[in-house]
Amino acid sequence: MGAWEEQAKRTTQNRKLWSEAQQFNFIHALQNATNEEEVKAAYVREFSLPVKTQERHDLVVDKVLFEFKYSVKLGDTEVAAKVIAQGIYYINRLFKKGRLCEAEYLVVADKDEARLFKVTEFQLFYESHEYQWDNFRPSSPDPKLIEAVKNSKILESNRIYRLTFQDDLHLFSSRLYKVLSPSTTVRTILNRQRWNAGFSIVTEANTNGGMRVSASASKNVRSIGSN
Repeated sequence: MGAWEEQAKRTTQNRKLWSEAQQFNFIHALQNATNEEEVKAAYVREFSLPVKTQERHDLVVDKVLFEFKYSVKLGDTEVAAKVIAQGIYYINRLFKKGRLCEAEYLVVADKDEARLFKVTEFQLFYESHEYQWDNFRPSSPDPKLIEAVKNSKILESNRIYRLTFQDDLHLFSSRLYKVLSPSTTVRTILNRQRWNAGFSIVTEANTNGGMRVSASASKNVRSIGSN
């Protein structure tokens, strides 16, 4: 294939990606999700996460550990503590394997809300020998760990992003894009055309003078395990 044909092929692919991004509505997809897998799929498409959600339950993408739920009210301290404790179980596994450097952030999210933490905030937990890491499954963490997370100051100081609010979605998306692509100059553009209950985010990432529809998250993807 000659240079002209290669260029034409790339142009066609970019046009297709751009068209799909314009048509996809993240908020609409979340609000119409009926289970955890559909919430996960919405995130995969919106943030270009290179993973098939049907094949991985909990995963690390570019040093971000994602813990997805369907609809659990992450603003509730009791609920948030349990979900975060599940994430800490996976962080503990990485810690024990000497792979902690693979996860710098923890994102817990459902169809309505999201929270983002630095993994180092949980150091006193995942390095501790006080909790039963092997006798409990991640889906049902040690109650002692859940209680410790709930009583810590971490939840009090952490922001809850309510994704159905434009300002919160913009802030969360901008922050997550930067976390996923720290080496790329990313400028988030908010498309304020309202489509039913939501709106679409389009990201322009300048890399060597080029433009992409969304931030790249094409580095490390590893399955941490299933619940």
